[in-house]
Amino acid sequence: MTKAGIDAALLLHHRDILYYAGVARPAALLVSPGDAALFVRRGLEYAQQEATIARVEPMKGFSSIAEVVDELGLTGGVMGTELDLVPAQLYRRLAETFPAWSLADITPLVLTQRMVKGENEITATRRAAAVADIGHETARRTVAPGVSELALAAEVEAAMRRAGHEGFQPLRHPGARGAGVLLASGENLTIRGGHGLVVTGAGLGPAMPYGPSHRVMEPGDLVVVDIGSTYTGYTGDESRTFVVGPATAEQHALFGVVRAAEEAVLESLRPGVPIVGLYLVAEKVIAQGSRPFFSPGSLTLPGFVGHGIGLELDEPPVLWPRAEARLQAGMVLAIEIEVSAPAQGMMIKLEDTVVVRPDGCEVLTRTPRELIECG
Repeated sequence: MTKAGIDAALLLHHRDILYYAGVARPAALLVSPGDAALFVRRGLEYAQQEATIARVEPMKGFSSIAEVVDELGLTGGVMGTELDLVPAQLYRRLAETFPAWSLADITPLVLTQRMVKGENEITATRRAAAVADIGHETARRTVAPGVSELALAAEVEAAMRRAGHEGFQPLRHPGARGAGVLLASGENLTIRGGHGLVVTGAGLGPAMPYGPSHRVMEPGDLVVVDIGSTYTGYTGDESRTFVVGPATAEQHALFGVVRAAEEAVLESLRPGVPIVGLYLVAEKVIAQGSRPFFSPGSLTLPGFVGHGIGLELDEPPVLWPRAEARLQAGMVLAIEIEVSAPAQGMMIKLEDTVVVRPDGCEVLTRTPRELIECG
């Protein structure tokens, strides 16, 4: 923190507080060199049991924090907070409460620290990945002609909840929403209407314009099920593509390209590898197409091939052409290969949660990486 020019930090985002203090209740976390204090708005007695730091106090507005700042002898300087998330009204309140301090964005520092996981975090992610596997096994048993996307999502989500899924996808972007399953079939596989770059499906209407819809699956449909599962705070991310009935030769060919691209990325995962190189490896495979069905240059990627995951579904690094960083051991990534064939109105997706290890990668998701025929 000192190296970043920040004299004290006031964290307000629940995922950041969970990371540093072990609590996800409504709270604020004050951090200064050599000291930390958690201020809890609600659920104080529970937070006192859960917290991984010693000082836990009730929060009666920002004045409670200002009193402790004075007590600690912090007279002013640069105070870091999550400016990517703090609304303007709250920013003004912070500025009024701490007039001797200038506010700076601490989010880049926080996310950099969170980017490399410890073994306890990897264990939690492995459990989340197992929940995602249960969701995909339920999808395999449920996909059939006449089943709606919404009914399929309900069955998958129910199975995940029974397995311990915490019921939502933590997403840092204020405008993003997630419930656990992003699902689309047939012609809905061409729709990109949500927060991210990926195909999002049609959704249920203007108030929920992405995810599963009321569309009923038909024989021959491709069905993509993208599961973000959370277990004890950590996230697993896994996508599989299903076919309603037997797959056609064309569908098998497109899946072959997707799997070859994912294999190329997985084989490239090593500490020190430039992240931009992972995208280029996948792009090279995709560019070759798959004759006679897909000519070279006819297939497309959405602009990235994966992202970090952890306490939130989308964390740094993003695996795309603009990346400047290199892989590090302990990074947990979702390798996400989504390939579209625009001329044919087709899309197939394959995604797995992996850990970068000193000698390669460990794949945490266990559902067979196949084009899954069902119904």
